[in-house]
Amino acid sequence: MVKHATSSKPSPQDLMLARLLQMHFSFAPAKILSAALQLKLFSHIAAGHHTARAIAGAARADERGIRMELDALVALDLLAKRGGAYWLIPPSSRYLVRESPDYFGSMLEHDALWDAWTPLTSVVRTGRPYRKVEQRKKAEKFFPALVRSLHIMNCGPAHRLAELLGAGKTRHGLRVLDVACGSGIWGIAVAEADSTARVVAHDFPGVLATTRRYVRRHQLGKQFEYLPGDLRKVNFGQGQFDVALLGNIVHSEGERSSRDLFKRLHKALKPGGCVVIIDMIPNDQRTGPAFPIFFAINMLVNTANGDTYTLAEYRQWLAAAGFRQVRPAPIGSHSPAIIATRA
Repeated sequence: MVKHATSSKPSPQDLMLARLLQMHFSFAPAKILSAALQLKLFSHIAAGHHTARAIAGAARADERGIRMELDALVALDLLAKRGGAYWLIPPSSRYLVRESPDYFGSMLEHDALWDAWTPLTSVVRTGRPYRKVEQRKKAEKFFPALVRSLHIMNCGPAHRLAELLGAGKTRHGLRVLDVACGSGIWGIAVAEADSTARVVAHDFPGVLATTRRYVRRHQLGKQFEYLPGDLRKVNFGQGQFDVALLGNIVHSEGERSSRDLFKRLHKALKPGGCVVIIDMIPNDQRTGPAFPIFFAINMLVNTANGDTYTLAEYRQWLAAAGFRQVRPAPIGSHSPAIIATRA
């Protein structure tokens, strides 16, 4: 006869099974949010529709499905529910309403990552990625949709980095190279802090069209120049820049390309100039934090050679390229920036 435990306290086995189930079902919040954004539910509520019936009508969707979706958004603390009505909360109004200037959903509403991660077993087995977003044709299609969200997310860290660099305070007239700049947020923050700074924004031509729109929005056109091209081939010049910014780009390049890039940037910097790396950085044992470790898998499925790299690896590669005083600098992000000075 099997005896059952009488304690109400869950056992270690119970906790482990619950954790495994939670991990297995952890896709649910992402899919719920993606569907809500594709259906423009936050925008419909902002437009004055508050019941499941009214929101379903605005979305041209099934009322039962919309009611379930809305309740799930309440459970995720993305909406408030009072009686039978649904209401925006301030963060959702700012970041999830499509018409908001701070709309963050452009990255979240698409299932591009879902599609890429679905064949993960095959990717791990073969080592071959689902796609290679670092290649020009894919990059020019993939990144313009992504950078609107990244621009919002990186705004605070970018301005904290500009302050760490002394832009507009201890240093004026900085000549900045923003490599693979995307929206240009890292260079924009320096230009906003120092009206005498000048930024050369580099990226693929199809991405620079997006950069130009953000530069115009920030009214910084007079401080920016543009350098189109593949970062593996473009000529950055010699001894021209005080600062070279690498905002979330090394992870897509792989070790060989990144080490070559560091050598070329060393030549492009003035004596005493610095390269700044903003990226996902795991600890030296690669046991955490979780996000940089998970992002390495994201590079496995999305690039040919990408990965996330430790501070120890960056120290070694930067020293080999001629940099010194390699140091981490907290910028209020998931990982510190890495700043290295040209010897």
